[in-house]
Amino acid sequence: MESQIVCRIPSYVKAVTDALQKAGHRGYLVGGSLRDLLLGKTPHDYDLTTDATPDEMLEIFSAFRTIPTGLKHGTLTVMSEGNPIEVTTHRVDGDYLDSRRPESVSFTRRLEEDLSRRDFTVNAMAWNQELGLVDLFGGRDDLQRGVIRAVGNPVARFTEDALRILRAFRFSAQLNFAIDPDTLAAAGLQREGLSKISAERVFSEIKRLLVAPAAARGLAALCESGCEREVFHGLPLRHELFERLEALPPEAALRLALLLCDHTPAKAEALCRAWRTSNVFCDSVTDFLAAFSADLPHTSYEARRHVCSFWKGWEGAMQLRTALGQNVEECRKICHTVAKNGTAVEIKRLAVNGRELQTQLGVAPRDTGTLLLQLQDLVWQDPARNKKAVLLELARAILNKEMSV
Repeated sequence: MESQIVCRIPSYVKAVTDALQKAGHRGYLVGGSLRDLLLGKTPHDYDLTTDATPDEMLEIFSAFRTIPTGLKHGTLTVMSEGNPIEVTTHRVDGDYLDSRRPESVSFTRRLEEDLSRRDFTVNAMAWNQELGLVDLFGGRDDLQRGVIRAVGNPVARFTEDALRILRAFRFSAQLNFAIDPDTLAAAGLQREGLSKISAERVFSEIKRLLVAPAAARGLAALCESGCEREVFHGLPLRHELFERLEALPPEAALRLALLLCDHTPAKAEALCRAWRTSNVFCDSVTDFLAAFSADLPHTSYEARRHVCSFWKGWEGAMQLRTALGQNVEECRKICHTVAKNGTAVEIKRLAVNGRELQTQLGVAPRDTGTLLLQLQDLVWQDPARNKKAVLLELARAILNKEMSV
């Protein structure tokens, strides 16, 4: 397994470790990049840790373009062959007073001190071509067993940084790993610490969990630990929906809508606001749920009305229904047909506009919107009516009928 690592490390990473070694220091692959290599995957990026101090790194990498990403915390981004590599000095964290960040960071020459501060055993290994794999906490065994286990005392790890609780669920979902029973129990014991995590960070972890290959497993662990109320702000989830997520594409808004399909769009919006998601994400979720809660269309007229009423959400809502085991293929086909052939006419595509109704028929501004909606419905019933002369005549008939009542 370790011999495969040597062959798979890109030349631009080796250039950085060679520069450290030439200067009398060591660089180690760590974290997710090493974990992925050991799993036979190709890392998205590479992280290194080193015994060189930040000042020493600046001198060592003077021939490279560097970015002082977090130099006071020991992190320097080194550009090698156009690729960014984060290199961080071995460090020891001070006390955690806010369940999120250490009050201080000190540097150390000892790799073991750096590894012991990390979250989970599968992320707490290091590799150097000279020394091979450094695995002080059984990370390789946990990789082979498919287990997420905290480094050392799990209660202490989650007390230091409550975000690690959500990371445990997310890694479970991404890797399809079980969570060690003691680690899962500790997550539940320390779940109140989640209230100290910024809403944006909570959402970031949940979003990544939702699109993961084993999202159902991560969500099941989250609920088993008792963290559901804290994370979803009191909205109950129907756990049997978890397994349905895999029937949907890995789109976070769509999968969240499935989890919330028992709730109103207003409640979904409140959750998105609590997580401080983007407006676009929030609107997507609520659009899906609004279309999902509407009656299914079975005729061309109903399909035109449905598509126009839920322009951004109808197709996603059909996917939700399919994931729930409903047969909506015929309804979907009708909707696709009217959307494609242009007969699902929006107000702005009517052959007559509000100003023309006002100037040619004397319609009061306050009545214009209602009249346009009536004309739109008539066009949905018969798209051939969408001609200016025809619509003006229909509008005149509507006005005359209303005046005669």
